[in-house]
Amino acid sequence: MTPPNRSAACAAALHTVRNARLHLSSRGADLDWSALAAEVCRDAEIVLIHDPARPFTPATVLDAVVREVRAGAPVAVPVQPVTDTIKAIGSAGVVSGTHDRTTLRSTQAPCGFRAEVLRELPGTDPLGAAVGRGVPVRTVPGHVRGMRLSTPFDRTVMAALLAEETT
Repeated sequence: MTPPNRSAACAAALHTVRNARLHLSSRGADLDWSALAAEVCRDAEIVLIHDPARPFTPATVLDAVVREVRAGAPVAVPVQPVTDTIKAIGSAGVVSGTHDRTTLRSTQAPCGFRAEVLRELPGTDPLGAAVGRGVPVRTVPGHVRGMRLSTPFDRTVMAALLAEETT
């Protein structure tokens, strides 16, 4: 999925993915991905779903997702280690426990799917549907530039990262 006015830029960014036939959609977040896969990816082997709120994901991450699916994974997603302490909070707003962050990861995009798997996953959250149905989801290393840009703070952090790379 791409922002409506950014399809050409997104296609250019994907030029490093070898032997790829691309279909970029600017449909909304309520898109039924299995319907899209059935509609436009009839001949596809692999389908990548990318979040447009993650515009600086490096091509190396896309390549890693594609490689993992080509190697046999039904679904692959880039992840980053969680570095914050995550607390469980009970109904009264009282801390009830601490999650072991060594087993936690934040997911990034794109999610890669074998096309036949995606066609069978209902709804607007195919990664969640895959996990819920017990489909093995393999992980590949994400990248700090793959962060989601949702708030002014996120955009400030990304601007600083990009500025640091160019100096």
